[in-house]
Amino acid sequence: MLVHDEGPVRVLSFDRPDKLNALDAALADRATAALQDAATDPAVGAVVLTGEGRAFCAGVDLEHLAAISEGRESGDHTVAFNQALRTLDKPLLAAVNGLAVGVGCTMCLHVDLVVAAWSARFRTPFTEIGVAPEVGSSVLLPQQVGYQRAAWMLLSSEWVEATTAAEWGLVFRVVPDDELLERSVELATTIAARNPGSLRAVKRTLRDWREPAVRRAERAENEEFRALLEDWR
Repeated sequence: MLVHDEGPVRVLSFDRPDKLNALDAALADRATAALQDAATDPAVGAVVLTGEGRAFCAGVDLEHLAAISEGRESGDHTVAFNQALRTLDKPLLAAVNGLAVGVGCTMCLHVDLVVAAWSARFRTPFTEIGVAPEVGSSVLLPQQVGYQRAAWMLLSSEWVEATTAAEWGLVFRVVPDDELLERSVELATTIAARNPGSLRAVKRTLRDWREPAVRRAERAENEEFRALLEDWR
């Protein structure tokens, strides 16, 4: 995970570009640690999450997923990353620089603002690879884009272009590729200049009302996921 600061903004970049930033245990652990460090650093007012290369994040590495299904590796690494993402009490933006697949797409449901490059594309390929939705996306995606659009994304496993994602409400703003990080940091800097206590209060109130539904959705998703992983063995 690459880490650098631009004033009060901490920029975190997934750094596995040869694998399209797919999450394996090591990358998930580095991302978790980076988010936890940002949470406790008083100099950090907001966080921007992005990716190196031509992908934001291509989901969970399929080799890692196969190892989890066979009991050779633990799924706790990605669970911890998701928890760190969801509980960060500072403003969090995603600067989606390319492919956002699987968890690369669903993690966008847990950030505060999504800024996408023109070339960005979103996909939830669960029905193609034979798994269930994840991280509460079965409830958050319909809230974000509407039931039928969410149903299309989750059932079809088809791509959604950045401009369409913006029209649907999954993306806050679409910008030229070469301006993505600059524009994202500008937005984060504007937010970080506000009262820190108030920012944390807003984060809590935005998050807390939906958490019970997300937890219920996750329990159902995980049950379905475990059953479907039996077919991978």
